[in-house]
Amino acid sequence: MSIYTFNVQLKGRKVQGTILGLLFVILSVVVYAAGISGGAISFIMGLLACVAVILMVTDFEEKLGRGMDFLAKYTMPIFLMHTLFAASLRSVLLKVGVTNAVAHVVLGLGISFAGPIIATWIMKKTKWLEFFLYPNKVCLRNK
Repeated sequence: MSIYTFNVQLKGRKVQGTILGLLFVILSVVVYAAGISGGAISFIMGLLACVAVILMVTDFEEKLGRGMDFLAKYTMPIFLMHTLFAASLRSVLLKVGVTNAVAHVVLGLGISFAGPIIATWIMKKTKWLEFFLYPNKVCLRNK
């Protein structure tokens, strides 16, 4: 929101993003090896990682534009429901006996996006369910 509000131009900053990404990885190893923990260091490291990813991705806007436009339509449903789907999948995987971390991360990320999008499609078919995602839209439509 800040990038949009303050009209920050990020094109051509892929090199700076890569440098910040490498700095994040190096600092992560140092922080982990030194056993440093705390709210401030976690916040700064998270901020560094976010800035690095944003700077690296902005140059791919033309290539990723349609995919991002698709995901942008489902931002709120993904935000609201990703935990429900990811936690449920994790429980099922553990019950079945799958303990591989890579499988949990890959499948968890997949279901965190796909599950809410599919649920939203179903909710849009049933107008009264759409109220749970967009109450203002449903209430204003009935006036």
